[in-house]
Amino acid sequence: MRIALLGAAWCAAATAALTGAACSSSAPSPFPSTGGAGGAGGEGGAGGEGGGLAPADPTLGGPCVDDEQCEDGFPCTFDACDTAAGRCRFTPDDSACQNDVYCDGVERCNPQLGCVRGEPIGCSDGSSCTIDACDERTRTCSSAPRDADLDGDPDAHCGGGDCDDADPATSSSQPEVCGNERDDDCDGDTDEDDCVSPEHDTCADALEISVPGSYAMTTAGAGFHYASACGLPRPASTRDVVAAVLLPPGPPVDVQVTARTQGTDVAVTLAGQCGDAATELACGRPFATADGGRLAKLRARGLGDPERTTALPVYVTTAEGAPVLVDVAFLPPSPAPENETCGTAAPIAPGEPVLATILDAARDLGGACETELGELVYTFELTEPRDVDVYAVSTDGDGAPSLSLRTAACALPEDELACQTAAAPHLFRRALPAGSYAIAVSATAPTSALVTLELSPPTEPPPDEGCASEAALEPNRTVAVSLVGHQDDVDLGCGPAAVDAVYALELPVASDVLLVEELSSGDTGAIALSAPACGGPGDRLACGEGEVSPLRSARRGLAAGSYRVVAESQLGQPVSVTAFVRPAAPPTLVPFSDACEGALEIPESGGFFQGNTTNAAADFDAGCDSAGIEDRGARDQLLKLTLSARRRVVLDMAGSSYETLLSVRRGPTCPGTEMPRSCTIGVGPQRSFLDLVLDPGVYYLQIDGHAMAHGLWFLDVRVVDPGDAADP
Repeated sequence: MRIALLGAAWCAAATAALTGAACSSSAPSPFPSTGGAGGAGGEGGAGGEGGGLAPADPTLGGPCVDDEQCEDGFPCTFDACDTAAGRCRFTPDDSACQNDVYCDGVERCNPQLGCVRGEPIGCSDGSSCTIDACDERTRTCSSAPRDADLDGDPDAHCGGGDCDDADPATSSSQPEVCGNERDDDCDGDTDEDDCVSPEHDTCADALEISVPGSYAMTTAGAGFHYASACGLPRPASTRDVVAAVLLPPGPPVDVQVTARTQGTDVAVTLAGQCGDAATELACGRPFATADGGRLAKLRARGLGDPERTTALPVYVTTAEGAPVLVDVAFLPPSPAPENETCGTAAPIAPGEPVLATILDAARDLGGACETELGELVYTFELTEPRDVDVYAVSTDGDGAPSLSLRTAACALPEDELACQTAAAPHLFRRALPAGSYAIAVSATAPTSALVTLELSPPTEPPPDEGCASEAALEPNRTVAVSLVGHQDDVDLGCGPAAVDAVYALELPVASDVLLVEELSSGDTGAIALSAPACGGPGDRLACGEGEVSPLRSARRGLAAGSYRVVAESQLGQPVSVTAFVRPAAPPTLVPFSDACEGALEIPESGGFFQGNTTNAAADFDAGCDSAGIEDRGARDQLLKLTLSARRRVVLDMAGSSYETLLSVRRGPTCPGTEMPRSCTIGVGPQRSFLDLVLDPGVYYLQIDGHAMAHGLWFLDVRVVDPGDAADP
């Protein structure tokens, strides 16, 4: 990939590291070794020990006098004419090969083959007492104590308390059950004095509930007796208890039952006759609540007998023995909501909140904010263009409401204009034309939500609204974005459905671009680079998303031209955006830099660096290593940066293959002194990041690992005018 002129030949040491030749350093090359002759950019001749000739340099190609003569056809190489050598230089850039999948290993750029697959991450620790796996979400290896029966208590042979790891009903966390002649709690005794006798274990011992209210029950020590359409998996550990709801003679009522636990999956079922699955009236399956608990909720309608008491069994089922709080309510009879589909939508009037109970509706619509529950649908008419705001808030806090604003066609994903799932979602659309529209309401857990529609005169869009916007983003300057009056205009498939702002980014020459977005506290967002049309995922060039601020996305070797930067906030809260831009440059290999002697010098203009700490020595401590590792911690490498003036220095280790630790130390003597807020651990997918304003002087950058981690690393160094950036 031809980008720009490479001004000077590589040093002999770096070339030796590239080809695997012997050298006096313990740090390995981050590039693969590719001996032999031939291949794109290859150099013929015998190589290796005993051959009598220097090994071939796989990055060198044929003769050249300018960059136009150098193009190897591999997108992952930086192609330029090395004027000092008079040869084409094809510099591999591993960062261009990354597929954003952690567990399949680090992809590499081979200058003769292009991108090649990496070795899958090996997470085994060699112990039969742990279950080791690669976690794609956290981009780390996880190691859990062996727990064959999945009861949360590891095998006693491996340091846990479970004396029978094949039986989930037996563990040190279970109570001792009376009369079963088993050591249920693994304390070495059977049926001791503090044992428990299960209560309300069957219909014969049901807890009678004749008055609405809250009732404490427990499934500890109980068995499993009653099947349900909302039954839980793992039947070996499943427990259930029974309550009997007693309805006095009289007019029919609706019965609503809610079962809550602190974290154990729970289901609740109401039947007409105990033990007869065919008489099931309603059931509720488990959902996560906003406070981290679990709940199940059901509503059965029009129950009771005018002349006699009606007894209805309630099965409360948990994935394992646990305390359960059961809430029972007798409500006025009401039919199930009819506005479940676009064809049966109920009208909603501006300024008049409606109560939407999301409980037993079916899923009928498609969209970007689908939940496990179904939705209720409302409709409204516009006789003239209006700004539209839709709000929702849960009345009980059990679930987060999900709103979807849709066209009259309504049912398909392409009919959705905007959506949001949040504790208090808010949808805004500017100047909707006259016509019919629909609002679909769902939730992350059974809840009741107040939904309000507001209409107002149409307003003019802000200058940074939409991809047609001509609002320009000045490179290397941070811009505050309020997002007031913005709507969700762009869907690049980057991040959740969210309010966005769009800026034009003009690149006069081929450039390396790093985008950084600071989020407000508690927000989730995305920062994306797009082609000018930004009409969909096909236009997306780079994407950073999540809830850990700052978000970053990058694209190296971007051709000169016009682009769009899209900043998104799920809550519509203020953000800040920076586009760091510099002329495209090849990556700099860091094969040595294992200690103070020979620490690689970073140009004051910055650059992109890659190295590997796998065989480096552990030379320096780091104050921010939260693992508490002493005696110099993980293997590390050291780089040196000299500033002649006050500068803003941004350091980004995204794409590195391990949990990085990055520390900036103030010189002039090596290794320097750690500074406040200048050491960071990158345990998340985007790895370490620092944004500092530094005075003139000498600084040392310590490339280290969290909790002894090591491996291939990338470091993007941006040095710009400090502008309005805050001091560290």
